Amino acid sequence: MLNEFLPDMVRKNHGHVVAVSSMAGILGLSNLVPYCASKFAVRGLMEAIAEETRENFSQSEVKFTVIYPYIVDTGLCKKPRIKFPGLLAIVSPSDAAKQIIKAMRLNQTEISIPSGLLTVNNVLRLFPVKVCRVVKDFLDSGLEAHD
Repeated sequence: MLNEFLPDMVRKNHGHVVAVSSMAGILGLSNLVPYCASKFAVRGLMEAIAEETRENFSQSEVKFTVIYPYIVDTGLCKKPRIKFPGLLAIVSPSDAAKQIIKAMRLNQTEISIPSGLLTVNNVLRLFPVKVCRVVKDFLDSGLEAHD
């Protein structure tokens, strides 16, 4: 789709490309290896295409936004494991849509849903891997394997 629409957006000097990745595109999760790989790919694609557009069309007004939802209540996650639901809440599709529209209007490059998860991840990555694992184990969230 990018090959089809992006050249016209660049020509018109207007447009906004939004891609939905996942928090699974930010950090690896057990029981989700193929899903994580595809969501990491979305992140890489958007970063690369935004950079390519910036370098080749420096005056371009085309915007790029990547969305990293934790869990949206679509039925995809059959067995979520959430130790702290107040911190890592499952979000309704309508709430996710509102946050995506807000991110577009504010021209944000990337957001997490719920907000703040991306910032927490970025800060944790400044620490040794052992620290990240201790925090991840303490939060004890993810998906249980299912049939």
